[in-house]
Amino acid sequence: MSCKSAIYTVNSALPTIPVGGTIPAGTVIRRFGCNINLSGSGITLTGAGYYDVDASITAAPTAAGIVTVTLFKDGVAVPGATASATATAANDNVSLSINSLVRLQCCDDSSTLTLVLTGTESVINNASIVVEKL
Repeated sequence: MSCKSAIYTVNSALPTIPVGGTIPAGTVIRRFGCNINLSGSGITLTGAGYYDVDASITAAPTAAGIVTVTLFKDGVAVPGATASATATAANDNVSLSINSLVRLQCCDDSSTLTLVLTGTESVINNASIVVEKL
């Protein structure tokens, strides 16, 4: 079964994420339809089709350096769905955004999307994710 679906999640709890750690999706602000749900730190997709993913992250690294966030689908990096920014000092806020299109094939029961931090450990001041089934 396929239906129009969307979700909007926000995490403003200020978690400190280690390098290689998953940024929690937070809480659901808006959701409709039957194909997209919040599941732990990620967003679960059900139903074959294409999904538009837009993520916006504000991070304050614990040291100067490059902060990188990558969208993962089932533990594998989505090609091209990476954003990086350089902080010149610790606690300098950097803004990152990811826009991507992912596909759930007809033989897949479900998939989970997560955001993974690399580069420099950071406090996540805000992370918002919008996923819409096209």
